[in-house]
Amino acid sequence: MNIKGLSLNTIPPISIPLRFFLTAPLFGLLAALMIIYYGSDIWASRWNSINLALTHLLTLGFMLMVMIGALYQFIPVMIGQFIPWSKKSAAIIHPLLVTGTLSLTIAFTGAFTGAASDFALFFYSLAFISLLFALSLFAMSLTPLLISKLNDHLIVFLLRILFIVLLLTIGPGLYMLLAYSYPGLGINFRAYTDVHALWGLIGWTVLLIMAVSSQVIPMFYVTAEFSRRYLKLLSMLILMTLLIVSTLKTPYFSSIFSSFRDSSLNNIVYIILSLELIFFSWYTLRLIGQRKRKLADATINFFRLALISLVTSVILWWFFAAGFNNQYGPSAIQFEFTLSLLLIYGLAISAIIGLLQKIVPFLIYLHLQNLSFAHPGSITLVPNMKMVISTKKSNMQFILHLSSLVLLIISVYFPSIVSIAGLAMLVNFGWLWSSLLKGVLIYKSNKVKILAYPEIKLNF
Repeated sequence: MNIKGLSLNTIPPISIPLRFFLTAPLFGLLAALMIIYYGSDIWASRWNSINLALTHLLTLGFMLMVMIGALYQFIPVMIGQFIPWSKKSAAIIHPLLVTGTLSLTIAFTGAFTGAASDFALFFYSLAFISLLFALSLFAMSLTPLLISKLNDHLIVFLLRILFIVLLLTIGPGLYMLLAYSYPGLGINFRAYTDVHALWGLIGWTVLLIMAVSSQVIPMFYVTAEFSRRYLKLLSMLILMTLLIVSTLKTPYFSSIFSSFRDSSLNNIVYIILSLELIFFSWYTLRLIGQRKRKLADATINFFRLALISLVTSVILWWFFAAGFNNQYGPSAIQFEFTLSLLLIYGLAISAIIGLLQKIVPFLIYLHLQNLSFAHPGSITLVPNMKMVISTKKSNMQFILHLSSLVLLIISVYFPSIVSIAGLAMLVNFGWLWSSLLKGVLIYKSNKVKILAYPEIKLNF
């Protein structure tokens, strides 16, 4: 493991990231239970409210929950400065994010089951208020660091890009949620659905994985450093390309550029975006293949799966755009769900589970090691990373995750196995939660034993 360049003096309390990490798989379990309960209704339509509930359980409940926790841990160690008010802000953001996600799920589910409109409106409003405050507070907590004069570090540049993308993702999302909460306003929210999905799945997800991979892969897998020039240029190109695409999709500008909808202009923009995504995947897979530490590591398979899913989704999209849908009309809905599963479950969740398999054991090891320095003789109580989450557990996690991904995609075309796919997904997230919980219990148990040793005052 290569920890060169990390600032180990600015490690936040372990309770900050762990509260987010332990909560996230529970939303994955809830999503799996919904698939088992509702069955083939999940894949009936893209606009199906139960499908929207499932999507946001995975994107807000799992993906965003983990990434907020990871950034609270990641940023101080990488740039050597604490996030201002991190303890207080994390303690507020976490319950608000939980409340907002659950409220949105209840509202969507209520709308699907035909619950009274007042019931749905209450939970839409609660979700809007909770998520607005949670995401606004998170954005404000990062702002002082991102606008200050920091060292010219690659991660600082990428985080500033990510901050812009985060605002462009949550903006349309909250705007649409406002329309759900207050239907009397007459907001045409469906026009912004594709823009919201575009920034969330391609912008936020890809750029966040790019930022995290640029630090995590060289550190844990001892690969060459990512090229600063490539990633800076690539992140800017992706941002600009997405701005052009979203501009063409917004109602006002789409009417202006309506004559270009089927022209070469659209094709050129989408070709550029596709090449950018494929280049990032190829470049990262190439670095992984050239790693110095050639020992088998199950967790690296998650990153491979994530990048392969991204490339596959680009290829499938072009089949869809090239007229495959016109030839096989009934498969249009299935194609949309396949792309969503590849981007959400294949790309984002694969990379996040791989990240958790590494970062949680590392955090537990690091915090216990620092604690043992002040309690001489207790160093033997510091577990190595493999003792927290073993290779065997990580291998099983990958098998469960890959199986559930394949079954979910197959279930889109053969709805009779939806319940089996949901069960596989339930086992996948259950295994992840139990692995993380065991790590936390190891930390708490060993911490108590370390504190039992006599303490010495360290004066640096």
